[in-house]
Amino acid sequence: MSDPVNIGIIGLGFGSQVHVPAFRLDPRCRVAAIAGRDKEKAAAVARDLSIETSHADWLELIENPELDAISIAVPPCAQAEIAKAAIQAGKHLFCEKPLAANGAEAAELFDVATAKETIHAVDFIFPELPLWIEARELINGNQLGNIRHADLNWRVETYASKVKARTWKNDPGQGGGVLNNFVSHVAHNIEWLFGEIESISADLRGPGGVETCVQATMDMRAGFPVFISVASDAFLGHGHSLAVYGELGTLLLENRTRDYASGFELSLGTRAARALELISRDQSPEGVDGRVAPVSRIASRFLDAIIDGAPMNPNFADGLRAQQILDEMRASSESKTQTGVAR
Repeated sequence: MSDPVNIGIIGLGFGSQVHVPAFRLDPRCRVAAIAGRDKEKAAAVARDLSIETSHADWLELIENPELDAISIAVPPCAQAEIAKAAIQAGKHLFCEKPLAANGAEAAELFDVATAKETIHAVDFIFPELPLWIEARELINGNQLGNIRHADLNWRVETYASKVKARTWKNDPGQGGGVLNNFVSHVAHNIEWLFGEIESISADLRGPGGVETCVQATMDMRAGFPVFISVASDAFLGHGHSLAVYGELGTLLLENRTRDYASGFELSLGTRAARALELISRDQSPEGVDGRVAPVSRIASRFLDAIIDGAPMNPNFADGLRAQQILDEMRASSESKTQTGVAR
């Protein structure tokens, strides 16, 4: 293992905008190479970010013997092939969510990585956010009493929806759609907050073959439902909110800003107070991409695992679990029956 750990980044979008600065916050590693589909663009990004080497072929990057680990930020339909090649080349892996396009691909990646004793990470960022951690502590600390139900509502308009672009972000045929793009986060977050999901019913919708809206009910093993409503085509949508209703109190975590990783506010209402009161607010500086800080925390644990053998979390097991939940949601939506409403 080199000192510092040499990292190669695959992906010129999220990879260059978030993965590169996130890894660079830890002095134990060096971003040594970057790859993208366009040779000239990859070279320009490498030059702008002072990265020594660029590639137009991700396989060339993976085969670079100087690299210890690979960080992948590509559409889910492409990630599994790249990840398997990286594992076979002996590289440790930092992957974006969702881990793959479906549960079968995710299961194969988990099995291959386990067999090769690869250190593997998946970039689920919300459990890294201070206000999400505080909300979980309030829930687990019985501040709300027995939970009656919870409601997660995430409604925004993505650029792809605004311009009606056919990209992986709204196309389930490319391993995307709102289910893989947004609800992959939700599936992981709900079990991180409340424990295991026991059963799911879901309805996926969208115009013209794209997938932009998910409505679902998740029945938790703890004995209460979580109602989910997520849309990526909501013009002037209110953003991201989680409301948890308990016998003794109500918790509200919401973010109305355009930066989905920062700008959250946490409110708590008790029967004694008889009103929701703001208890915490993000203080992220303006002009800073809020995604970098939480990704950097996961990246540092990834380096801990590589250098010191520390446990890595979240990992491919978490990615596989989220993908299994998404598959169940899609199966639920596809198997539904619809009847007319009698007058």
